Amino acid sequence: MILEICFTALVLTAGVGLVGNRWRAKPPGKIGWSFVMLVCVCGATAWAWSNDQVQIANQEQKQEQEQEQQHQKQLDLRPISTDDGGYVSSDQCRECHPHQHSTWYASHHRTMTQLPTEASVIANFEGKQVIRYGGQEFRFFKRDGEFYMAMKAAGRQQAENDLNQKKDDESKSVREFKLVLSTGAHHQQAFWWATDEGRTLGKLPFVWINAEQRWVPYSSIFLVPSSGRQNMRKGAWNRSCLKCHVVQGRPRFDSKSKTYDTHVAEFGISCGACHGPGEAHVAFHRDPSKFSEEDDPLINPNNLSHQRASHTCGQCHSSFRFPDGKSEKAFDREGFAYRPGDDLHESRFIFQRGRNEDHPVVKKKLAKDPKFYDKQFWSDGMIRVSGREYNGLLETPCFQHGTMSCLSCHEMHPQKDDQRSKAEWANDQLKPGMRGNESCLQCHEKYRSDEQLALHTHHLSNSAGSRCYNCHMPHTTLGLMKAMRSHTVDSPSIAATVATGRPNACNLCHLDQTLQWTSDHLFQWYQIESPELSQEEKEVASSVRWLLKGDAGQRAIIGWHLGWEPAQTASGTNWMAPYLAELLTDSYDVVRFIGYHSLESLPGFADFKYDYVAPQKIRQRNRERAMKIWREQNERPSDSVPVLIDGNGEIIEALYENMRNKRLDPPVILNE
Repeated sequence: MILEICFTALVLTAGVGLVGNRWRAKPPGKIGWSFVMLVCVCGATAWAWSNDQVQIANQEQKQEQEQEQQHQKQLDLRPISTDDGGYVSSDQCRECHPHQHSTWYASHHRTMTQLPTEASVIANFEGKQVIRYGGQEFRFFKRDGEFYMAMKAAGRQQAENDLNQKKDDESKSVREFKLVLSTGAHHQQAFWWATDEGRTLGKLPFVWINAEQRWVPYSSIFLVPSSGRQNMRKGAWNRSCLKCHVVQGRPRFDSKSKTYDTHVAEFGISCGACHGPGEAHVAFHRDPSKFSEEDDPLINPNNLSHQRASHTCGQCHSSFRFPDGKSEKAFDREGFAYRPGDDLHESRFIFQRGRNEDHPVVKKKLAKDPKFYDKQFWSDGMIRVSGREYNGLLETPCFQHGTMSCLSCHEMHPQKDDQRSKAEWANDQLKPGMRGNESCLQCHEKYRSDEQLALHTHHLSNSAGSRCYNCHMPHTTLGLMKAMRSHTVDSPSIAATVATGRPNACNLCHLDQTLQWTSDHLFQWYQIESPELSQEEKEVASSVRWLLKGDAGQRAIIGWHLGWEPAQTASGTNWMAPYLAELLTDSYDVVRFIGYHSLESLPGFADFKYDYVAPQKIRQRNRERAMKIWREQNERPSDSVPVLIDGNGEIIEALYENMRNKRLDPPVILNE
């Protein structure tokens, strides 16, 4: 810009000098005056142009400063990523490991924490829908590329456009919350808002559900008693979520201001989480002459023992606490002490119900929350919530006495020649073939032949009953609003079912059969003794008993299995609708959600519309509508007594109501 101004001055000076010299020598004629005018015009134009350029430059500089200030303000409102602790970003890994980077990028681990952008946000922020909940009205919208939620108190006189266009006299009643982080993108997407209290985040009271393409209350995605209230609690992400949803999170809590100055190595679960800090690794490979191989500390979990490899996954996929107060304080400042390759149990206390009950951590936890174990474990110690797969693996004989690990079935990076799409692989990150029996046959080779397999399972070799994991890893875990496979490899046991209330694999597939039926077959095939059963357990299908009399966790598991294709094939579907209709009015939101989506899978219900968070009166009408559809269908089961349907295809109301009235329904909270 200075050069442009100097050029303009030079042109004017030269022009004036030239004209002056010519004027003294000879008065100008027409051509001379034209030249003078040309010089003046050029000079004025150059001056105006340079002045415009100065203004443009100043404007650009001002915009850059404003953008930088805005960017800095954004940073001040949320946790930030730093390179403390020797970690490097995943971008630095891409240069040498493009395949590993691209497959990691396709995984859902990457999306565990993201900055809200057009590319990362899958939720609807069009701003048109107004949601009323808990005495408030909410709207989600975008402005200048940023994402917001608006909230105001609801009232009879307030129309929906109050939130769509704030009026001057109402602006004070509308609060806007800027969303600065998101969690997840596979099944759900949650958001966190800037509190203006350091880097402390607040929890958005709604979550986006992919299955239904809608916003629902945060409390409606977990198996907890319905509260009907919005919760915008502050600090939960800073002290809890960052333990597993980022690389090396450090809460950095200020006890004086009661705020957080949270730092992380990287948002999401990236390279450093599994391989450790990469700074020394990058330095070594950029100039190997200056370092020895011992200076490269990077870990490949595939090269570790099955225990240490599983510890890498267990750092997040477990229920744990710090072993002492000193470790907890160190975590607040510096993050976890654990690094891939370490013994996880040296820096964490991993809960195992029924073991180490005298440990100070267990005593302290149970003193604070006597129901803690019930929120995550079945009474015999088997884990019952998702995200705690390492706790389940610890109880598995294949891990205890063999070499089974998380990497026996799962992989963090598919091979280059893998024929599956990255999206298909990313769904559960299984190795090729692990959706079948290969997961078990890699160790139990003797069952590879169809003949030996059928002799062992007493089912056709190509049937669901001969899939190893259907019997030994049934769906008795709950999470993400569905049932999931247990990660404790176990065998069906009626004794365990009676003692714990945990449904067994046989009755989760043969939903129309009783515990007595299962007991007889287990004894006939495997000589497994059964405890004494009640008359009801001998005569009524176990699924019906759990659904009518069981707690919310049991109802959710049965509701999900009523929509599971192998169970529908084994049990028939023509008796299921009344029980799924029952779940439409359940007191737990997640149970209703599961019941509805299973009902959709039945013949005649594909177009059945239902809102699982609608008012109770509407849900009751939907239940009656579902029963009407079922009654209009002619097909009924032949052996219907175990499922409380008589010979005329009608529900045996007396038995049905009697069993439902006996429900012992204590509050159930399952902490995923």
